[in-house]
Amino acid sequence: SQHVKRMKSVCYEQLDEWIRNTIDSEQGEPFDVFREMTKLTLRIISRAAFEYDVTDSQIDMFITETDIFLREVLYMQRVFPWRKWCKNVIPSVRRGYQASSNVADFAKEVLASYRGKVKLGVESSEDTLIKILENSNAFKAEHEKISEIAAFFVAGFESTGHTIAWTLIELAKNPDVVEEYRRQIKGLPNANEWANSDCLRRIVREGLRLHPAVIVGSTRTVGKDIHTKSSKKPGSDSSPGFIIPKGAMVWMPYLPMFRSPDHYSDPDKFDPSRWIDPSKGAEDALMPFSVGRRNCVGQSLANAEIHAVVARLAAEYNFEIKKEGDVNADCLTLNKKGTWLLAKKT
Repeated sequence: SQHVKRMKSVCYEQLDEWIRNTIDSEQGEPFDVFREMTKLTLRIISRAAFEYDVTDSQIDMFITETDIFLREVLYMQRVFPWRKWCKNVIPSVRRGYQASSNVADFAKEVLASYRGKVKLGVESSEDTLIKILENSNAFKAEHEKISEIAAFFVAGFESTGHTIAWTLIELAKNPDVVEEYRRQIKGLPNANEWANSDCLRRIVREGLRLHPAVIVGSTRTVGKDIHTKSSKKPGSDSSPGFIIPKGAMVWMPYLPMFRSPDHYSDPDKFDPSRWIDPSKGAEDALMPFSVGRRNCVGQSLANAEIHAVVARLAAEYNFEIKKEGDVNADCLTLNKKGTWLLAKKT
């Protein structure tokens, strides 16, 4: 689609700029891979979807404020629901709501910038997300548009950036995978062809399996009683079937699903070759963007972004881990913040 084409085009532009400013200008200097990839994806989303050139200070603000308000709203208030009524009593709750307001102010600035371009007649001729959003009849009030812009930014920048970062770390640990990828793309004319190669698709797929962007998975409310089947495996205790009642909330945690030995041999190993001829069970178990009507609406853009960035960097640079951070879970994602990579031109 034209949205994916625009995303790829912006990806290549922003990646070129990032390579010039970060890798090529500071040869021999490592970089914080999670922070840099998060910043890069934020720039790409901003330009591709919203026709907005985000500044360095806005990036720093957005990353900080998003983390604060997600931690309060998605974690603290779910564990302690009473906190939502303590805005005027508990400073950390008040700070969480202030962070939410700051993110909304950023979304207002993005929308105002687009409207300014429309008045001057310099907006994109393509159907960008903000153009569709601005002209949609689905939004009855201004605050609904603001919320939609903020939600798209929040949902898209960190999860995509962390997926790229995790994949680069795995490639640094598995040079044989990189060598095979380069052998496969030899003779292909450009980065767009690299990104569409089967080998690269397998690398990205394995990165999404081993390190799902959203570890908490997704939830669904059951629309009818579901009768599960009993498990009768030779040599193991059978599990009797049971009923999931209508109206129950079902949580599907991605990490144990994607690393289940029932579907993947040596599940903790980064092995893109497992996707050359996968079983139906392996195919069905992997759903990093969820499935059904409530799946990730931005998955095609996120996929285009991940493939474009990883394809170029893996083809042209060797990565070495200079410092490895500890695994930690933020509100939505699992990461190794504090991991520094050194890139060397091939």
